[in-house]
Amino acid sequence: MEAPLVLESGASGDGGEVAPTLTTEPARADTPAPADTRPRLGSIAWYTYIWEEPRRPKGTMPVGSVRIGTAVPLKQKEPVPGGDCRGKWYAVEPRGFICTDATTTFDLESPYFQALASVAPGEGPYPYRYAFSTGAPMYSRIPTPEEQERAELEFGPRYTFKTLGKWSEGHEWLVDKTGKIEATDEVPPFYRGNEPIPGSPWHPHLPKVRVIPAGSGFSYAKAFQHSGRVWLLTPELFLVPADRAFPYKKSDFKGVELGKGVELPLAWVRAHEGVAKFRRKAEGGFEEQQERWGKQVYVQLTGESVMEGKNVYLRTREDDTWIAEGPAISVVRQVEKLHMSIGEDEKWIEARLLPGTMTAYRGKKALWTTLWSAGKGGVPVPGKDPKKYATTELGVFPFQWKDKLSTMSPDRGAPTVFWFGDVPHIQYVKAPLAMHVAYWHDRFGYLMSAECLNVSASDGEWLFQFTDPPLPPGWGAIRPSKINGPSTRIHIKAN
Repeated sequence: MEAPLVLESGASGDGGEVAPTLTTEPARADTPAPADTRPRLGSIAWYTYIWEEPRRPKGTMPVGSVRIGTAVPLKQKEPVPGGDCRGKWYAVEPRGFICTDATTTFDLESPYFQALASVAPGEGPYPYRYAFSTGAPMYSRIPTPEEQERAELEFGPRYTFKTLGKWSEGHEWLVDKTGKIEATDEVPPFYRGNEPIPGSPWHPHLPKVRVIPAGSGFSYAKAFQHSGRVWLLTPELFLVPADRAFPYKKSDFKGVELGKGVELPLAWVRAHEGVAKFRRKAEGGFEEQQERWGKQVYVQLTGESVMEGKNVYLRTREDDTWIAEGPAISVVRQVEKLHMSIGEDEKWIEARLLPGTMTAYRGKKALWTTLWSAGKGGVPVPGKDPKKYATTELGVFPFQWKDKLSTMSPDRGAPTVFWFGDVPHIQYVKAPLAMHVAYWHDRFGYLMSAECLNVSASDGEWLFQFTDPPLPPGWGAIRPSKINGPSTRIHIKAN
């Protein structure tokens, strides 16, 4: 289900490091930073690839990419010698080369690039707002009332939510089924009439470009009102009528850093109804307390356990308070032995499939832990296709490609049947298997995905920053390589 979209790329910020300057006195706090005047090359298509050398020998792969609507700083204004490029090669910061082609532009002041840049992703765990489509057209400009009527004959009544069946249950988990998306932004200057943006690649007389199928998720950067209707502006500069979509609620779940007053072992409460607290009675046995732990909280443990009948109780660090073992909780304990391929001082990630826990380590030192969701098919069976049976493959894998933002779909090539737009913080484990944010559900700790490792938005951002290689300023994606360095590894276990 979660194969990468061929036409999409990652996201990036549009910044860069400024070389330090020498000064004879301390800089004042109110002194503005010097302007970054380095030349830049912008992207106007999904993929603008970065290559290791100023050539593309057969069989080689790019070492990164730049996202549409963003620009990467150049090392110099002049091109460099190279081959396998109809345009010219330019050296980019901090390393690598780009061939100028139909995906690139130096005219960062053009109306089309300025429009794209105005909807570039923000920073943080949610770079965009997200919505669930009930089946909607995607327009390249504001359509006239007559064009809207003709284009939307195939769709049902507006503001109508209808569950799509079992296959879509997980995708509907965080949909606000009674919510309406209101206008929160001014009408962008390039959409104040019924004309296309100058430089737009779309046909000016055919505003309906495509359809976003029911059940798909998509991102939007702005919501504005025009001609009596609210429009959602996507990063591709498509317009989706808000009355044919419902907003996704944001999950506030996130993992916890260890070593700052929080240590292993601990238990995650994965049951959405929470779990009971127990006290040990003087005469023996345990009694349930009225107070409970809420969902998706962590409970620190002492390591002491007592078996009472068929139940096992774990002592917590709260005064004389115990928690019962069982499917409502997942216990995280310190790893005792490293996999033979992992070094004593190496950064790595442990992902336990059935308990649904994930822990970041340096050697045997636990740094951070959280809940995640594996493939709903459970533990994979040798010889059975993980994609077909919705299972998450086990093993030790180096991350192959880090994409700050991309669209994911099971469709081959450009998606037409179903997709999730602009999924944040994707890290491919063994394509199409990836660890990525799931903005459509928050049942972390339970088997939910089609194959991938689903994490919350906050956790996805933390993991993206934790793993190597780091993403340089201006880049949207990066691949471990000779010039980028090696990647962090993940050990996916059944239990």
